[in-house]
Amino acid sequence: METNQSFNDLLQLHRDLDALFLEHQRALLRLDLISAATLLDEYERQLLAHIGDEESLMLPIYRERAAIPVGGAVDIFIGEHEKLRQYLALFKEEMQKLATTDDLEKGVLLMLDSQHLFKRLLVHHDNREKSMLYPLLDNVTSRKERDELFDRLLLSPVERV
Repeated sequence: METNQSFNDLLQLHRDLDALFLEHQRALLRLDLISAATLLDEYERQLLAHIGDEESLMLPIYRERAAIPVGGAVDIFIGEHEKLRQYLALFKEEMQKLATTDDLEKGVLLMLDSQHLFKRLLVHHDNREKSMLYPLLDNVTSRKERDELFDRLLLSPVERV
């Protein structure tokens, strides 16, 4: 059955990811390293699944069919994805260091500072997707193509694990 899905539906997924990251940061503030690490792992799993969906399913269509505007090049999206992956790897390393630090509060503050930069990158990336990638994908795909593509997503805006 065809629905009227839009790539903009993925913005709800972005909001859900942001909420999960916030829960990770709240656990950090409570100095609950076990919960913070668990939440970071889940956030990483979901964000990487979403990035994988964009790189394998969406960006090839965008590159092939869309009239790509200035600031919306595929290489920009891929570069931002790589930076997000690098930040996640850094955060996982920092979580391990926090477990053995002599000054846990200082370590958490430093981690929150570095996460601020990550969140700024996410805001810019999400805005680029909201203003360019998703609307242009909606314009160059049929309803049937969108339904088929959404069925293939590892992380859909409707059903998240």
